[in-house]
Amino acid sequence: MPTRLRTHQLRHVRHLVFGALAVASACGSPPAAKAPAENPPAPAAEKGAVAIIGTGTLAGALGPALGTQGYRVIYGSRGPGRDAVRALVQRSGPHASVVSPPDAAAQAPVVVLAVPGEVVVDVAGTLGDLSGKVVIDVSGGEKKVAPDGYQELTSDSARAEQIQSRHPTMRVVRINLPNIVYFMDPLLTKTRATVFVAGNDPKARETVANIIFDLGVDPWDAGPLRFARLFDAFNTLASIPGQQRRAEGYQVVMMPTVPFSCFFDMVQYFKFGEPVELKQLPKFPRREPAPSCEEWQRRLPPMGPPPQ
Repeated sequence: MPTRLRTHQLRHVRHLVFGALAVASACGSPPAAKAPAENPPAPAAEKGAVAIIGTGTLAGALGPALGTQGYRVIYGSRGPGRDAVRALVQRSGPHASVVSPPDAAAQAPVVVLAVPGEVVVDVAGTLGDLSGKVVIDVSGGEKKVAPDGYQELTSDSARAEQIQSRHPTMRVVRINLPNIVYFMDPLLTKTRATVFVAGNDPKARETVANIIFDLGVDPWDAGPLRFARLFDAFNTLASIPGQQRRAEGYQVVMMPTVPFSCFFDMVQYFKFGEPVELKQLPKFPRREPAPSCEEWQRRLPPMGPPPQ
């Protein structure tokens, strides 16, 4: 049953090293196991297929969460017969399966590269023809320790950009993976994590945003793939409490604020430039409608023109 499955997942997560694959830090104590509900919710309606390349820690959290939401999960594994892999497939819903990595990628329109960052660029090139498929990179940036013990800001290009450059027919999308416990309990800290979604193809970003939304966290449009470099900087900041051995963690949450474009033309005033994709922007799902410009103008006094 979904409730029992979720309880199993929450218990499993307690044994994970929170920082290993959580590219952004999260919150204090792991969630307590929940008692089985008297009337468990009905299974989610079946959705599309998602291939997950890899069966490690990240796949072990992401795959069952996708299965609970009705996605057909197809794992790509080099050892499909291992007991741990068979158990993962069983936890991932009635339609989950495991095959070789190229076969998994061939069977789904969306492919998640859940492999270590050091090999993700090379692995992307071993999966056959992925032309037109949405390929999701969740790897973090390169890690290098500075003389003061903190991390260096080293990346001048994200790994996702390297994948896209080598394979221009793929529709590569990079997300800033939150702590994986949020896939088990999105409201663990009573506030949903924000997941940045970057990619050169607007429709590919939209596809990934809908998957992220289904998993209970909030997608945020981060524009073209080059802005994935900023994710790594955010994640480096989030690692500082752990390096200092403080019992604190931080998760990215985008708080809505006043849209100054409701009061003056920011593009014209700041000379930002106008995005080429402006007429085909992706439509990201929202849990609540955004306030209109009329509403913001009602809440705030007249601001006048921006300062010179």
